[in-house]
Parts: sequence; structure tokens; C-alpha cells
Amino acid sequence: SASGHTVKWVNHFVNLGNEVHVISHSNTKIDGATVHYIDYSIRNFIFKVRAVHKLIKEINPDVLHAQQVNTCGLYAATYKSKKAVISAWGSDVLIAPEKSYIMKKIVQYVLKKATFITSDSFYMTQKIIELGGNKESVFTFPMGVEDDLEGYKHMYDVNDSTLRIISTRRLEEIYNIDIVIKGFYEALKENSKLSLTVSADGTQMSTLKELVKKLKIEDKVNFTGRYDSMQLGNLLSEHDVFISIPKSDSTSVSLLEGMYCGLFSVVCDLPANREWIQNEDNGLIISPSSSKEVQKAILWCSTAKQHMKDVSQKNIDIIEDKALWKNNVKIVENIYK
Repeated sequence: SASGHTVKWVNHFVNLGNEVHVISHSNTKIDGATVHYIDYSIRNFIFKVRAVHKLIKEINPDVLHAQQVNTCGLYAATYKSKKAVISAWGSDVLIAPEKSYIMKKIVQYVLKKATFITSDSFYMTQKIIELGGNKESVFTFPMGVEDDLEGYKHMYDVNDSTLRIISTRRLEEIYNIDIVIKGFYEALKENSKLSLTVSADGTQMSTLKELVKKLKIEDKVNFTGRYDSMQLGNLLSEHDVFISIPKSDSTSVSLLEGMYCGLFSVVCDLPANREWIQNEDNGLIISPSSSKEVQKAILWCSTAKQHMKDVSQKNIDIIEDKALWKNNVKIVENIYK
């Protein structure tokens, strides 16, 4: 219930007038829904499965939908009295099965038991099928961008030599924010008219702030902390470049949000990113582990304001065509029927 993705999903079906219950291992309330807190996980499955299943029986839902394959999916797939819809989020399919034989078997079991599976990229769909998911049961669509961002378009000023860069990924190790900062630092040595905004929060916040302090670039890097959906439009539209270079990812909603606001994107070379970005056209594709690549990308962007302005509307059009939440959620409504 603490995840923004879950909240988005729940809010939509609450607003349609449905009674929505969320069984969560986070004791975070969601307006309009009933959140049931149980401290469940993969590790304590044998101790918590009866409590979770008992609660599902008491709620007696018309639809049982698990968000994420490996943890929530296991509790849903082992409940025999209801068919389950399972949503794959990314690392649960792309990383977890590679970590251990047991985790791979859990993911395979959940995918085989699922009645329907949702995936947010064609790359992840292929992985789901390789792991045993039924091809006919998989629906591929991105989570999509919400209406809150409509009208927030960045206006490029080709006469302004300042380049404003933003990351809205969580401050966790998987997202390589430290490499973004190091690459930005190297780019500053050649162009002082740069700024970096690091939005969101996470466990790496203090470490990343220490890094910025060590590099003596506090005046160039702004940490905003956690933001809400009402602040996001202003945040994005005030910047020229969106950057996201995680170790692993499926379709990133953060990337789609940046594109919808007309921003030029610098992303890492992952299959899901290539579904949205063409290198040196509507964005740049770089290695996720190289600060040197980040430096080169930033400097490339700093001399390409006219190009970024020219492709801004193209990015908006891509999202309007393929990735608006209000359109894509109708696929979920049909699955539930």
C-alpha cells in the first residue's frame, strides 16, 4: 500500500465505485480503500500464509489481484479458491529468478498458476513466457501516465545556455544515482552552466548527499526529497533532460512521465528502454555503469538544445498514443470482467 503504483491502481477502481481491499505488508492507508496490514514476506511465508488466506476468504473478493510476482504473487497463487491476476513489475521477473534456484522456482510456480498476467514491456513479457507463463494469458501495456501531468510541457529556450537535468528515480542502489552524480561532476569541469535535480527519496539519500558534499558541488545539485503527483508536473517542466540509468528495469513510468512533459531523455541500454527511445533521436542510450558515458551524454545535450526542442512534441505524441493510464487501465477493467 506504500507503493505509488499500487495507489494508482486502487484509486482508479475506488473512483469507479468498487469496494477495494488491500492486504499489505506496509501499514500505509489509501483513501477510499480498506488496508489490512499483515507483516508477510517470502521469508516468513510458511508462518503467514494461513493468516493471509484466512483474510482473503473473509473478504471473499470477486477479483484477486497480486501486485508483484515473487512475494504477493506467491500468497495469491497458493490460494486455491480464487483465480488470480498477477502483475509483474520488473525486478520480480528480470532479477529475482537469477538470484537463486528457489526464487526461480517460486516465480515459475506463480506465473504458471496465474489466470491472467500483466506486463509493462514486451521484453518482460518474453521473460514471463520463458519462465512458464501462458502466452495467451499475458497482457502487455505500460502502467501509463496520469492526467495530473496533462498541460505540463517543458518549453525549450535555445538561447539559454543553461542545461537543467532531473532524475525522479528512487534513491536506491539499483538506480545508479551515484553514477549520475559522478558523471554530472565530470561534465561540470567542461561546462559550468549545468544543474542537477535529484528528486524522490530512499535509503541512499544520506550517502548521495555525502558524495555531493565530497565533490563540492552542493550549489549545483538539488535534492528535493519525496514529491507527490501534484508537484511532479512543475518539477519536470522546469528541466531540459530526464536521466535514468538503473541496473535493471522494465518500462519505467518515470521515463514515460518525463517524455509526456516533452523532456529529452538519457537512459541506459536496456531492452525495455529501446521500446521507447531511439538513440540520438528522442533521447540518448548509454551504458548504465559508466560515469564517463553520463558525462558525454550531458555534454552532448548541452550543445543540442535545438534538436531537443525539435523532438519534444514527438515524445509527447508517443505517450499520448501508447501510454496514458486512463486508456491502458481499460485493459485491466476488461480482465476483471
